[in-house]
Amino acid sequence: MVSAGSGFSPDEYARRQKAIRERMSQTGLDGLLITNPENIFYLIGLDHMGYFAPQFLLFPVKQPPVLITRAMEWAVVRDQVPNIAHIGYDDGRASAGDAADTTIPPFVTRRLGHRPSPEPSAAVDASIRAIHEAGLDASAIAVDQHSSYLPYGIAEGIFSRTPQVDWQNMGSVVDDVRLIQSEQELAFTRRAARISDEMISAATHEARPGTHLQNIMAGVYDASFRGGGTYPGFVPLVRTDDNLLHEHGTWQDSSLTEDNTLFLEMSGCVHRYHAPIGRLMRFGPRNASVCRANEICQQAQQAAADTLRDGVMAGDVYEAWQDVLNKNGLERYSRHHCGYTVGIGYPPSWSGGGVPMGLRRGSQLKLRSGMVFHLMSWLLGSAPGHGFLSDTVVVTENGCDFLTTINRNVLR
Repeated sequence: MVSAGSGFSPDEYARRQKAIRERMSQTGLDGLLITNPENIFYLIGLDHMGYFAPQFLLFPVKQPPVLITRAMEWAVVRDQVPNIAHIGYDDGRASAGDAADTTIPPFVTRRLGHRPSPEPSAAVDASIRAIHEAGLDASAIAVDQHSSYLPYGIAEGIFSRTPQVDWQNMGSVVDDVRLIQSEQELAFTRRAARISDEMISAATHEARPGTHLQNIMAGVYDASFRGGGTYPGFVPLVRTDDNLLHEHGTWQDSSLTEDNTLFLEMSGCVHRYHAPIGRLMRFGPRNASVCRANEICQQAQQAAADTLRDGVMAGDVYEAWQDVLNKNGLERYSRHHCGYTVGIGYPPSWSGGGVPMGLRRGSQLKLRSGMVFHLMSWLLGSAPGHGFLSDTVVVTENGCDFLTTINRNVLR
């Protein structure tokens, strides 16, 4: 049986919640106040765009979780997570108890009062109410202090009005568990990878001298949605020589020329799971420097892939990548990472929110089977020329499997 609107079985959610509670017990935490939409989706299956406003999942170590959102989200909560207790807060509208408001059904009973109130204070009120009703007024609760979804005003309001709570930093309590994808999750990731391949194929099919970049984007999105995907956590990146070095820039109001380099980086998305891929495409006469840079990128990516396996440290994977560059006379060229974890993602990120957990120099992250990485090999602006290549891989006990499969040579 699959939970309503979730795509996963109840046993899958029970497994995840049990794993998080075991970590909480080990660290002496009584509860978590979770704000990242990726972690909320992971633990209960809520999938919507309403996270632009404050929303929280209070996750006690011994009690059922409580979801806190704007009251207007009642329908998506009812349909997607019907078994989760829900507190809805007002943001200036009349409440369910006001006869003038007929948009909220009577079964939404856990609303705050009958008077409209500004959204920030109402969100704080709702959070404090949830903490009180869970009996956590004098307990140890962790919150992700680096979350992009915890506005300062909201955090300050909650902290100042719960003086007996021992507020702690959640750190990676949830993220460490979420990094390892189950077979059910990997099935979605593999589907996303097939769509990623189709998106690259669509881009190369559209691309030719004279083609406007918007037409390439149209082909990319068409392939994504017709292939069974949904909106990705990050916009496809399509760049030419004019903005090639803009690391997170994308298409401009321009057309391809006879002598253009086309940078392509994008990801299919299936049930919020991503599998990014990146390639370079070159027009005009064969460019020896671009081909040489691509050869080095392929060698370095393969060296990193050959190192990726259960039990290896992330820093060792980076060194395997860097070692290939060093052997090709590029000792002075280095990057902040040669890949990062991917999986659940909501806009504006396909890496799970915040700074990606990467394959970085010196990283002591221990790789485990089931981790999925966007494995990257960059040489933009290097002495040999521009080179770029990336794929999604999954870590296994014996190595890693490539999930994206498009030709890794410079596309033409």
